[in-house]
Amino acid sequence: MQPPTISVIVPVRNEDPDTLSKLTDLVNFEGIAEVVVVNCSDQHSTTDKLKELQSKFNSIRVINSEIAGRARQMNQGGAHASGSILWFIHADTSVPESAVEYILESISTKKPWGRFDIRFDNPSARMRLVAFAINLRSGLTGVCSGDQAIFLLRSQFHKMGGFPNIPLLEDIALTKKLRREAQAIRIRTPVTTSARRWETRGYLRTIFLMWLIRFLFWVGVSPRTLARLYR
Repeated sequence: MQPPTISVIVPVRNEDPDTLSKLTDLVNFEGIAEVVVVNCSDQHSTTDKLKELQSKFNSIRVINSEIAGRARQMNQGGAHASGSILWFIHADTSVPESAVEYILESISTKKPWGRFDIRFDNPSARMRLVAFAINLRSGLTGVCSGDQAIFLLRSQFHKMGGFPNIPLLEDIALTKKLRREAQAIRIRTPVTTSARRWETRGYLRTIFLMWLIRFLFWVGVSPRTLARLYR
């Protein structure tokens, strides 16, 4: 039997070239078979940077998606991935090398999926508090968001039908389905994600907006309506 391998899937849309440079850290991690980048960008700087990375690293594959949408892009990446484990990472998220070992050690047919705790690249007290609340909430509910670097067996991904093709909260919708099958593996060594959304929109406003959207999603408001509210 072949040892398990990981395909990292990264949806990209108009990311800064400096942010995309983080992908080079992943290609050197033992256990990662490939980094599948699904690009839906109309900025030449993003596309040019991805071409540069693909030319330098054989394990980076770039797939162009004509239709925007994170769920659609991640499903497209999952369909092209070759690894037995799919690991979905946002382009602005950095992961420690030890994360690969934790995934390979913990995932199994009885525990087919999991996620990481997070921290923000802004070390302020308020952002540490936000990270603590996110980690606590996902630990209690078993539901997590995409910036927590969700991973799962490829067989489980296909069994679930991939991410629901909705314009927002596709990560919440998928993990709600997954938790009915098995409890999530919680890896407490955190991944680091960008605080730019919180810095741009404002701390309190972002908290209010995210909780409002989650509540409206819970009571059945259309994801398309919620996507307009989010924007």
